[in-house]
Amino acid sequence: MAVRAVVACLLSQQVLAETHRGSMSMWASTHDTLVGYKSEGSACKFADKKMGGLESVTAQTPYITAKNYCAVNRGLYGNGEVCGRCYKLTYKGDHEQGLGRPGSHVVQIVDSGSWATFDCHMTVFNKITDYDTGFFPVDYEEVPCETSPAGPIAGVLDDDFYWTKFVFSNLRYPVTAATLTINGKVHEMKLVGGYWGAWTGPVKGEADIEITEENGYQVSFHNCFGGWKNRRTGDACRAAQSRSLPQPKLRGSLANATNTSEFLP
Repeated sequence: MAVRAVVACLLSQQVLAETHRGSMSMWASTHDTLVGYKSEGSACKFADKKMGGLESVTAQTPYITAKNYCAVNRGLYGNGEVCGRCYKLTYKGDHEQGLGRPGSHVVQIVDSGSWATFDCHMTVFNKITDYDTGFFPVDYEEVPCETSPAGPIAGVLDDDFYWTKFVFSNLRYPVTAATLTINGKVHEMKLVGGYWGAWTGPVKGEADIEITEENGYQVSFHNCFGGWKNRRTGDACRAAQSRSLPQPKLRGSLANATNTSEFLP
């Protein structure tokens, strides 16, 4: 148990970024900010309207429901690798006009298109600065996300005969790799600007999904949708209540240590 905890801790620390300097602006204050300005429900698709908008199962993270979420600029967004990542934003009270008061809060990334490093819903913007608008200097560092008791979610964003899109949600870290196995055949998924997609062709059978989080954890979803042919846009598959670490290459007595972990790293 002690060895497992040490390995998990080391892998988690490897993905946590150093503290960086950036800026933060206020996105909007409406309750439906995440879906109100884009029919597709933001670049990361957590609240896509086709899936149910803010009622979609992938939009039920602690950060989205509490409006502690932000968009990021193009440089930080990349090809969507940042989707679902959490950052601790800290304002030190060093605004050039002396605005606001020092504060910090953890936010989750849900969209792109920000002019500042972070463009945050007013709820969390106010928690950090005690102000309602403007641009503020912030320090930011990556941290593990808190999750709801529901566990990891694989949601169907869109489906057709050959190409199916997925959104993965309620994870501690962003997804770096994903595979879909149908009737024993493995299909590699591709990250496309914020969602994951799999080209399968006309297949049917039992469907399993495996994803790898940024910290190295592997999460498995078994027998999803009651069979591949039954999947529909808005459907969701929930992970088993355990996940595993890739087997580390250790010497001596450590080489036989178990590599299974609960959801909390």
